[in-house]
Amino acid sequence: MSTTDVAVVLDAAALTAYVEGQVAVGELIAEVADEGRQVAVPASCLAAAYAATKDDVGAALLTLLATTPAVAVVPLGADPGVDDARQAGVLARAAAGDIALGHAARTALAHQAHLATTDPAGAAVVLPTGWSVLDLSQT
Repeated sequence: MSTTDVAVVLDAAALTAYVEGQVAVGELIAEVADEGRQVAVPASCLAAAYAATKDDVGAALLTLLATTPAVAVVPLGADPGVDDARQAGVLARAAAGDIALGHAARTALAHQAHLATTDPAGAAVVLPTGWSVLDLSQT
């Protein structure tokens, strides 16, 4: 996955909203796929969303989303390794220790991508002023 391939990063709040029936997440993935680009899902956000699911149906929906060709699951600490994990941790510190949000912010910054969430105020705490945050709660 190259930096230019990723258009949007989904955080744990967006993934949880998807499981709860928020159609804007699926619509966003379809739009990005139509552009020939990808949606990044940080692995820590996916794990947090799995943890928040209430049943097997929710878990199945997350698995379906994560295996969609337009979606790339991004591991924490891949390249450049320790520095990636450190930067995600520093960002998480600003979000009261929310590792998933720190990882989502780190991924958005690394790929110069939009961050899609249903919690734009939380995202604003960890991202630079003026960073593009797509508010999926408004749809």
